[in-house]
Amino acid sequence: MDEKQYLLRMESISKDFFGNQVLKDVTLRVGKGEIIGLVGENGAGKSTLMNILFGLSVIHETGGFQGKIFLEDNEVNFASPFEAIEAGIGMVHQEFILIPGFTATENILLNRESTNYNIFVEVFGERLRTLDREEMHKRAVTAIEKLEVQLDPDMLVSEMPVGHRQFTEIAREMDRHSTKLLVLDEPTAVLTESEADTMLKAARKLADLGL
Repeated sequence: MDEKQYLLRMESISKDFFGNQVLKDVTLRVGKGEIIGLVGENGAGKSTLMNILFGLSVIHETGGFQGKIFLEDNEVNFASPFEAIEAGIGMVHQEFILIPGFTATENILLNRESTNYNIFVEVFGERLRTLDREEMHKRAVTAIEKLEVQLDPDMLVSEMPVGHRQFTEIAREMDRHSTKLLVLDEPTAVLTESEADTMLKAARKLADLGL
């Protein structure tokens, strides 16, 4: 595959934590629509490599890293996860980042809610906008349908089986229209065999969409 066809290139990445070498001269290349699995024992550095890509503070606070990262042939070095998200990188961590008392829809659209304009906005400002529940439901359903999984958008996260929580996290990234690369940190670690099969089918579906 020619270099210009790679969506992501991580070239010669090295990282140590206070003298403990975790990664040494690691290169990872991912093409558009490809599914790549990083396999290794605990402590091999898989999560560290993804944390470097995603710009997590633990990397910057411990001296950064060596090597270069290219996203669609543009060199990047994200200072925070917010920058990575803006650039189109989504990440689902092993420990879910969900609000148990919120529904799947509310978690999928958290901080990106659809809102309605009303007369109070003119007087008191944007904070008086109200949630457009109907539009939010439509957006959540659209994101879920991309995965082709059975997930109730109105179910509370606290009432979901673990697999559905995983799909809620992935659907959240699907609602971000800028997402072009999705990173799943040990996605099957907490899933049953049937849930893992469903997750892998969803991953293939996303790859078919070019993600």
